[in-house]
Amino acid sequence: MRIFEVYMCNKVLMIDAMGEMTTETRVNAVTEAVKAASESLADAVTESTLLELHKRLGHIAYDTVERMADTPGSGIRLTSRERPNCLTCAHGKQSKNNQSKKDTGANAPIDKIGGVIGSDIKGPMTPRDRRGNKYLINFIDYSTNYVRVFLAKNKADAKKEFEHFLVYFEKRFNCRIHVLRTDGGKEYVNVDPFCKETGVRRQISERENQASNGKAERMHRTVLNVARCMLFASGLPLYFWGDAVEYAAFVLNRTSCSANPKRMSPLEMLTGKVPNSSDIVMFGSPCTAYRDPGKKAWKSRAQVGMIVGKNDETKGFKVYLPKDRIVITTQHIKHVETLDSKQNAQLQAQLEREDPELKKAVEEREQAAERKEPVADSSQISETPKVPESGDPAMKSNKK
Repeated sequence: MRIFEVYMCNKVLMIDAMGEMTTETRVNAVTEAVKAASESLADAVTESTLLELHKRLGHIAYDTVERMADTPGSGIRLTSRERPNCLTCAHGKQSKNNQSKKDTGANAPIDKIGGVIGSDIKGPMTPRDRRGNKYLINFIDYSTNYVRVFLAKNKADAKKEFEHFLVYFEKRFNCRIHVLRTDGGKEYVNVDPFCKETGVRRQISERENQASNGKAERMHRTVLNVARCMLFASGLPLYFWGDAVEYAAFVLNRTSCSANPKRMSPLEMLTGKVPNSSDIVMFGSPCTAYRDPGKKAWKSRAQVGMIVGKNDETKGFKVYLPKDRIVITTQHIKHVETLDSKQNAQLQAQLEREDPELKKAVEEREQAAERKEPVADSSQISETPKVPESGDPAMKSNKK
């Protein structure tokens, strides 16, 4: 048996014959040589700067690169730990900065009633409502979460509606509006002169940046969710969405709000009194409304209708009269949610007979329910149903 010498040369395992040896001796010699070679390879390390390794690893975070290099056995030794700004990372990974959700300081007195009023415009909505409106303009008090929603035919109406809201809010709640906060949309440009005249400061947030004007934008979603449910449950045609939106805001101002202390309602925050909710009824409720017969002794004293809302500036309910296809505002209504099921069915049938369009809308919803299809959302309808023209009685809103 011959003996061999096993060694490494230029990372190559070399074997030289030295004489006779046993099989066991030869195996031990090879094993020792391989072990020594492995230890030698393990001692070999790659030197690199932190920036070079950062680029080599696909621009992962500097902290991650350092942890990898400092791990025993990584085969990497950092010669520099400088962390220069990486322009490639900015192009590939930069995102919006985190913004504080809290407003502080004199520029944003949200703790005062009227301190900050947020506003946002949503639209165009399809179909138009029964009065031809296609935009929603909301105003919300940051301190109490009180909200008013106005309907508009175009965005330029923002100035007129803010003037209306400012006078109403300041007079009713005996306060002063300090700041009007909106996004950078052009529709609010014509509001600036009025704000200067009245001493209201303007705060303009970035467009498409919800964090800057988030309360007003989120309120649109809240109001529309409530209004959508009201409208779908009532069976009224979709062009009554404007009435549903106004009534939704009326209801939200009187209900518990989780954003307020002790979950108080917005009106309770403003007035210090719990609002009377006894006059809140279901949207679309059948009712009978008093109609002045004049000098006609045998003319009916009541007409069947459906309640389509109420707002903070009127005492009466808005009632839709299918027979005349008009909406009136009156306090003289009866039989709201007080009739038994048989009488309610009779009243509903009469309403449908007097307004074929209402009957058609109800039938479509019943058929959709039977097929278990979702009811069409107003935001998904591109074709506007036939809305009465301006000269048609259905476009009128009379006060009685």
